[in-house]
Amino acid sequence: MSAITLNQLEKNQVYQIQEIAPSAEFGELDWSVTQRLQDLGFVRGQTVEIVARGVFGVGPYAVRLGNLSQFSLRRAEAQKVLCVAVQAA
Repeated sequence: MSAITLNQLEKNQVYQIQEIAPSAEFGELDWSVTQRLQDLGFVRGQTVEIVARGVFGVGPYAVRLGNLSQFSLRRAEAQKVLCVAVQAA
């Protein structure tokens, strides 16, 4: 199954984080942005879902990690997070 970026996820569907990808958009600060996302809990294997989108369906994105934490991410940050769909049991 191929990974998609967090900003492309279907609303209210559960996905699993596969990786945090590098992004030229952040330039030399990319490592810091990646580290910050990981510190917040955006790590491989964590479940994630989009609970709300900004105006016209673009950022910011309200994101729930697991069943606990909720964050708002800008479009550029959401594009760094690669996810795969969680298979129904």
